Amino acid sequence: MKLYSKPTSPYARKVRVVAEEVGLGERLAIEDPPLRDAATEFWRVNPTGMVPALITDDGQLVVESNVICEYIDSLHAGRRLFPAESAQRWRALRLNALADVMIGALVTRVRESWRPESAQDPKLIELEKNRVVNVLDALEHDDLIGDQMNVGHVTLGCALSVSDRRFPKEDWRSAHPNIARWYESFGGRASMTKTYAE
Repeated sequence: MKLYSKPTSPYARKVRVVAEEVGLGERLAIEDPPLRDAATEFWRVNPTGMVPALITDDGQLVVESNVICEYIDSLHAGRRLFPAESAQRWRALRLNALADVMIGALVTRVRESWRPESAQDPKLIELEKNRVVNVLDALEHDDLIGDQMNVGHVTLGCALSVSDRRFPKEDWRSAHPNIARWYESFGGRASMTKTYAE
């Protein structure tokens, strides 16, 4: 399988972590495509022009990180990161959705930081900062992170890694000790260390 990916994309990293966790990491041929040139082979095979994008072994295109993760999770015989049992599945998807919102908010802030300071939108930056804190507050007082590992944990781990990498001076840990303890353990997993890009 070919995975179109960017080294620091949290969405692409999520796919790679899932693949590592289910034992399929070695089956992924990683390709770093051009995203700003629509006249390339990447854009020809992937009309969205976005990463991550997966080309399956039989040549089918799969886009959007959650869909790619669930596709990969369907290819092995072990315990699923997308649980089949209804109650556990919805808990996993709830955690995944909240963590995905965090990634979106962090990515918005990163993109805003690329603009000249005079052109940045301070209200937008503050809104997205509050969004991340609100999600962390909700998760701190929920028991979702205590579930058996699922796709939501992968997404949350990738989100917190973006926060640490891009906004290292912002201390999210002191107000969220439960999440901090969980992340200290999860961040050390082989799947996380192997997929971290400097």
